[in-house]
Amino acid sequence: MNKLYSLDKLKEIAQGDDAFVQEMVTTFIDSVSAEVDNIQKLMTVGEWKTIGRIAHKLAPNYAYMDAESLYALTADIEVKIKNGYDLTEITAMTHQMCTDSLVLIDELKKIY
Repeated sequence: MNKLYSLDKLKEIAQGDDAFVQEMVTTFIDSVSAEVDNIQKLMTVGEWKTIGRIAHKLAPNYAYMDAESLYALTADIEVKIKNGYDLTEITAMTHQMCTDSLVLIDELKKIY
């Protein structure tokens, strides 16, 4: 099974600065937690265009954490919302993104 994330890219950017890695992980946890909460609320009222914009904002966060599956899922959600795909599929994908994001956050909280 592939790991949901890797800190290797972030550690490379940090060049040994553990405080920087800690700060970036904390920022990731805080911002992604807030956006996932926001997405879950927006889903209940059908604000799909706003969800698409949030997905666009989340993608770089997943890239820094090498969370490839979340990055791809988020990008796919954004495109499908923009192109008017079936909401049943988009809803399922968005639920999966939220679930996987919360798992990732829980894993990061265990180590930071």
